[in-house]
Amino acid sequence: MRIKAIFKYTMYTMFILLSMASCHWFKPEDETIYDRTVLVYMAADNDLSYIYSDTIPSFFQEDIDEMIKGACNTPGNSRLLVYADDHNLPRILSIEQQKGRRPVAKVIHQYDTEHNSGDTETLRMAMEWVITNYAAESYGLVLWSHGSAWLPAKTPAQRAICIDTKTGSLMEIEDIADVLAPLPHLDFILFDACFMQAIEVAYELRNVADYIISSPAEIPGPGAPYHRLIPAMFATPFDAESIVEEYYREYKEGNIRVEGHEPDCFGVCLSAIDCRYLDQLAVATSQMIEKYAGNSSINLSEVQRYYPLTSSKIPEYYDMNSYMYRLIASPDDYARWKDAFDTAVPHRRATTHWFSDYTNRLESIIDMDNYGGISCYVPQSGRTMLNEAFHHTAWYHASGWEQAGW
Repeated sequence: MRIKAIFKYTMYTMFILLSMASCHWFKPEDETIYDRTVLVYMAADNDLSYIYSDTIPSFFQEDIDEMIKGACNTPGNSRLLVYADDHNLPRILSIEQQKGRRPVAKVIHQYDTEHNSGDTETLRMAMEWVITNYAAESYGLVLWSHGSAWLPAKTPAQRAICIDTKTGSLMEIEDIADVLAPLPHLDFILFDACFMQAIEVAYELRNVADYIISSPAEIPGPGAPYHRLIPAMFATPFDAESIVEEYYREYKEGNIRVEGHEPDCFGVCLSAIDCRYLDQLAVATSQMIEKYAGNSSINLSEVQRYYPLTSSKIPEYYDMNSYMYRLIASPDDYARWKDAFDTAVPHRRATTHWFSDYTNRLESIIDMDNYGGISCYVPQSGRTMLNEAFHHTAWYHASGWEQAGW
């Protein structure tokens, strides 16, 4: 999860409640085909939109404000839209420039019934509305909420992405892939949520987007610095490297502020995955797993972990490059595998530490030399529930673990 803090109350001034019909449509005045339309799907009907006092915004409102701040860098023939489901009724916002005035978040589609934003059918509905009303040559998607990588929501650990606390629902990654598959191919999916940069997640989504951008670790509550990312989100061609770099710099420079914490206690781990090369990475990984995993006796405590707790229900999320570096005994074999990895994960950055809400302390990058910026699951004896869940991922069948007897 994103870390929690107590925030001061603020009114959400951009919200306009319309109550004339079941939903209200505001169609564009013309039939413009935009260069790129980006939807930020904010599943915020949870603690990320909690407000407790009257001067500091919630994380939800803070990110809307950042988008408004960055809107002056949105190309005129592009659109930044937000599906917003917090503790108010859901709506779609357009983050727009205004001639001679400050940009605004304008409600362009208002619902008068609650939605379950943790349901992929709601994601489908939002995406289809955006594509119908703001058709573009290319599209991007930001999934904004809590996240926990590939672990299915049906497990006792109750993990996945986009939690709606009113219903307890979460989206599973394979269901997201099914929803997105028939829609226009995406330039990118940016997960503004913890733990989502996992090979199991990216491999499931490899056919619906060119790039997956996220963190393999926890991210602080403020999440992505949208005012810095917007130029790269709308660059032609799409600029994944700049998104990683600008996100990283915001944390490296200590610009993040959360009440009760010093700015230098926060950090971030990030990477961009080029989905075009994930099948080649799967082949290279399968060769190494089949060759080395069966007789492996490596000390997993020496491998970088992004989830520091030990539990039969929660995986450690091992850094993929750190693990493979220790698993593969032959330097030549490792070099061949690393070439495939670097092609598939071309951009990665990390500060030396990040704050963990689960341990309430700073966690360090212990293996910076082999930092890969993407996590992987490592099957282990005694992890029956996790191993069984892992068997249902596409990555399990493609990566050699099945052939290795796990």
